[in-house]
Amino acid sequence: MDIGKELVLLRRKLETLERASRFSHVSIEDTSLLVNDGTGSLRAIIGVQADGTTAANIVNGPAPAQPSTPIVASTMFGITVSWDGTFADGSVLPLDWARVEVHASIVNGFTPVAATLQNTIETAQGATVVVPCDTPVYVRLVARNTSGTASVASVQVGPLGPTPVVADDILDGIVTTLKLADDAVTEAKIAANSVGTVALQDSAVLAENLAAAAVEVGKIADNAVTGPAIASSAVTAGKLAANSVAAVNIQADAITAAKVAAGAITTDKLTVTGGANLLSDPSFEGAYSAALVAGNANFSIDATGNGSAKSLKVNAVAGAATTRSLKITTVPILAGDKLFVAIDYLASSDYTAAAIVKFYARWEDSTGAVLGFGTAQASPPVLGGSTWTRVTNTVTAPANTVQATIWAESYQASAGTLNFDNAAVRPVLAGTQIQDGVITTQKIAALTILAGNIAADAIAAGKIAADAVTAREIAALAVTADEIAANTITAGKLAAGSVDATALSATAVTGKTITGGTITGSLVQTAASGDRITLNEASANKILVYDGSIVSAIAELSKRGLLVQGTNGAVLWLDPNNAYPNLRLTNAAQTNSAVINVSGGASDANIGVNSGTFSDGTYSDLKWRTFLGNDFAVIERIRDSTSNAYGGRIELRNNLATLQYVNSDNTAQNTLFYVIANVAQVNNGRLEVLPPASASSAIYVNAATGYTGNLLRLSLNGTDKLTVDKDGNLTVSGIGQRVPKRRTSNATKTSTTTLATDTQLTWSVDANAVYALEGVLFYSGPGDFQMGWTYPSGTAGTWQGLGNGTTVVSGTGGGGTQQDTTSSWGYTLRTETTDLADARTYGGISTTGFAVQVRATIRVSSTAGTFALQWAQGGSNATATTLYTDSRLTLEKIG
Repeated sequence: MDIGKELVLLRRKLETLERASRFSHVSIEDTSLLVNDGTGSLRAIIGVQADGTTAANIVNGPAPAQPSTPIVASTMFGITVSWDGTFADGSVLPLDWARVEVHASIVNGFTPVAATLQNTIETAQGATVVVPCDTPVYVRLVARNTSGTASVASVQVGPLGPTPVVADDILDGIVTTLKLADDAVTEAKIAANSVGTVALQDSAVLAENLAAAAVEVGKIADNAVTGPAIASSAVTAGKLAANSVAAVNIQADAITAAKVAAGAITTDKLTVTGGANLLSDPSFEGAYSAALVAGNANFSIDATGNGSAKSLKVNAVAGAATTRSLKITTVPILAGDKLFVAIDYLASSDYTAAAIVKFYARWEDSTGAVLGFGTAQASPPVLGGSTWTRVTNTVTAPANTVQATIWAESYQASAGTLNFDNAAVRPVLAGTQIQDGVITTQKIAALTILAGNIAADAIAAGKIAADAVTAREIAALAVTADEIAANTITAGKLAAGSVDATALSATAVTGKTITGGTITGSLVQTAASGDRITLNEASANKILVYDGSIVSAIAELSKRGLLVQGTNGAVLWLDPNNAYPNLRLTNAAQTNSAVINVSGGASDANIGVNSGTFSDGTYSDLKWRTFLGNDFAVIERIRDSTSNAYGGRIELRNNLATLQYVNSDNTAQNTLFYVIANVAQVNNGRLEVLPPASASSAIYVNAATGYTGNLLRLSLNGTDKLTVDKDGNLTVSGIGQRVPKRRTSNATKTSTTTLATDTQLTWSVDANAVYALEGVLFYSGPGDFQMGWTYPSGTAGTWQGLGNGTTVVSGTGGGGTQQDTTSSWGYTLRTETTDLADARTYGGISTTGFAVQVRATIRVSSTAGTFALQWAQGGSNATATTLYTDSRLTLEKIG
């Protein structure tokens, strides 16, 4: 191979490359761009995919680092497990991190598998989740990336089990007779005399629990039963014989609301109860709370509490109105479930008056998307002093909720401090938590209050609220014509709505137009069957549209949103019962649907689009998910059941963009293409360019003025193999590598014939390599010029120097010779080759300049090292021998 010709061709190609158009103008036409790693394994396919679709599919990826040791605490229902968002070796969060799995098992030293998976943490800041259990368990964490590759499991913690339930943990009234198993409390379980009168709760002894004649007059001390001796509600209707208490025995106004003891209305009436506190450290006293604030610059544990030694403190000082939040825990919950949330707070006198104190549940779906908030708050808060204030609320989880994260928050404050204490998050049992106004007329069973139970004249007109007695409350024929004074009932005497359809005969209103007024509690429909529209059918407060050929309604407008079903069965449902509305589009068979939803807080409106599920290869539950948030956007192809990614993924943030291929089943295929400020990078893949036939350059680099780095740099394992610097200088490591050296100053030697290494004409050579050497050395001196070489052990080769013989001979016009005399006829030339180990001497005359042209082949053995020119005088002479500036040699690697 002609190295010189190849270098000329290479230079021409580089010049063409520099003149060609930029890479940004390249398009991918009906093909794809393959990204491979250093071993040649496929990492990404950008463009047309194997199935004909167009995407950016990312594959493979390294396993995440081992998560830090989990923080575990007991609760009444199991344990809480927290991850602080860090890794055991101090690694930063990788860009392809997906989640941390929480595994638990009763087996010491267990290996995390699918069966031990209890929950997942989807936020990179760490979180707390609840693991239900009845017995102590061991806990380990496993991190996974977007490809599904698992990390090494964390250090095991445990065993730890649920907190024992003691009396203080049980709400008053939560254990009732109905909650005890039959015969659970027997006579043998009660110590003698252990149950005295003071040990009996009000209403504890019912008439049906006393044997006949068990309480006789002789058993009751004189005056033992007096007004003060009878607990509130101790004597109920069930305790009194029929007619035993007559009206004359009750003092006027003796029974008032204040005289009815709490709980007098028992479980078969209306019971108020709730669940246990879901927080493992509600007063922020223990290690769990300390771990929550560890490393947090704004939250700390304070030595001031409300009835306890400590509280959670927020430093609200900031340059502008700022929201500071702390996640307390995560609890599983279903849509429609209710939580009672409450907390005490103490705001400093300089706390921002316009700020809001919040304690809330953030509702989240299975993907971690925020569906809304259930908040107990103070707006404006009470400032200063030492009096704590409590905020409470009962909140309901919206549709699609699978978990709630619990947060304490200082909202939009810029000054002062805020303390929290005595937090409560309790489940509210459906139908038992009674709010003001819940018991209305509709809640009273028919015939519960009978006329026979009302004393004559007990209910006077002044005691009846307006519209309380309507025609429905009056028995049929109870009011007859002879009991109504003439002209007593006029139009002005009839309350609006008091005369309804039941008071009118079937044909009472015919062919009439009803103008004005209000129709309340009625069914309005365009037809009794077939195609029709109904209003308030079954008192459901809905507008329904029916197609006569379909049994069920095809359209609905109600408080749960707008639902429309097409003639082919496809359904559109607009649901407003979230922080933002969402739209679901379902196919005709009702087997698949796509969803558009909006999530976020008061200032956020993040939009998500989820396609319906589809099959591809191994899985039948794949879908495309797009999310546009306030701080990032993503398009990805995932499994609906696991959120594991399979295929292309695009992620955009404020400081980077990534084009990824992710395969959760084979993370070695994961490949990422990063674009950050002034840098684009392919991670774990090869960049392969397959340009079409064109006169343009396949790769074009055009650096700006002032650029000082290399225009091209190719390396292997950190070692440069080929570089082109800003001036176009080519440096090659390997065959074709040329290293020129030139003396930049004169060097002299006097009265010495000992060869010594020239410091400017020296090279480093590789083991087991072959080099070619060529150049010219300029010298003068009557002591002649002796030259040779130094090289690594085992090196061999041959060299030739074309220069004067040791005795300089010049030809003359007469054909003779003249020794050691300068002549215009020229000089004899030494042309023999010699072994690399041998030195040669070339003649000189006074200060006349001569030159030696050098060529050599050098074969380096298994030892790398230094190759260099050595030189001295051929014969010792007090007049210096000089090696001049611009003497040059070039060493080229040829094998």
